[in-house]
Formats: sequence, structure tokens, C-alpha cells
Amino acid sequence: MVWSKGFKELIKLLQDNQKELIGLEVDLYGSGEDSDQVQAAAKKLDLVVRVYPGRDHADPVFHDYKVFLNPSTTDVVCTTTAEALAMGKIVVCANHPSNDFFKQFPNCRTYDNSNGFVEATRKALTEEPAELTGAQRHELSWEAATERFLRVADLDQDVSAYLHHVALGFETSRRAFGAIPGSLQPDEEQCKELGLAIPAAT
Repeated sequence: MVWSKGFKELIKLLQDNQKELIGLEVDLYGSGEDSDQVQAAAKKLDLVVRVYPGRDHADPVFHDYKVFLNPSTTDVVCTTTAEALAMGKIVVCANHPSNDFFKQFPNCRTYDNSNGFVEATRKALTEEPAELTGAQRHELSWEAATERFLRVADLDQDVSAYLHHVALGFETSRRAFGAIPGSLQPDEEQCKELGLAIPAAT
């Protein structure tokens, strides 16, 4: 939890639009050097904003959330946004080049200004998320991300196969790139959530 990860923008948007967003309850998750300051700023708001320590993205606590607010414009392509979309959440994010990739997904809502943030957030809370197609799920996978990287890098097939193996074949390298811990071999619960075949018991 550091200000540069979008917390500064989010607190400002909430502060500037407290009357328009009355009744909204927001839960923030994160641990980091700015946690105390973020919590202090949240307490000054008239809205209900709860701050919790960071948790793994696969934690069951996130299952019941429907909307993910991510005003960050510093993450280039934000993995938390990709994960939220893959989990079937509605994402409200800034209309910014760093979010261009996500605009293709039906559950992505973008805004240009403070009024747009309020409108997108209120609308997201009244809607149900659209179910992702198989192709859309694939676009949000690490495999597809690796394929896009290799296309942009224009690497030959032998190098591509090697990089694919290194990036996706080892838990350590997957975690270094932001993958959910333990997702190399998803457990039964993860398979159910992602619509994958449940591995046979050994």
C-alpha cells in the first residue's frame, strides 16, 4: 500500500464526490510504507472506507466483491485489473493508455473525470457482471500475455518456446511476474472458479 499505486487518486475521488457517492462502502487492501497515511486519510471521509492488511489475490475474502475500483495510471498494464476481470468482477478504471488493453472486456468501465468516476461506479453497483467467453478468459491468461510479449519482441520459435517454458513452467518465475501463488497447479477450488477440469486425485 503506497500512494503511487492509485490510493492517492482514489482517496481524492472519494473525497471530492462524497455527496454523490453517499452510501458507498469501500474496502481497501494493502500493506506497505504508506498504510498508516492511507488509513488516516480514509478516516477523514464521510464515506465508509475500511482499510485491511494486504492479502493474496486468490484469498476467498475477495470472492463476494462485485466491483473493483482502480484509478491507478502508473502500473502500465495492471495485473490486479486483469485478475479482477478474470474473476468476473466489474472494474472501474481511468480512461488512460495503461488501461487500453482492458477496454475490450465487457466488465471494464472507464472514466475521464471525477463526474465520470461517480457515474461509472454507481452504474457498476447496479449491474451484474457479464459472463466472460472462453476467448476473453484466454486473453486474460498468462499464456496469452506471454504470446503477446513474444509477438511484440518478434522472437524466433525456438527462443519463444524457451521463454514460454521459463516464464510459465516454474512457480518462482510465475510469482516474480505477478502470478497467483500456487496457480501453476491450481487446486480444486481454483479450477471450479476458472471453469477448468478438476485434476484427478493421486
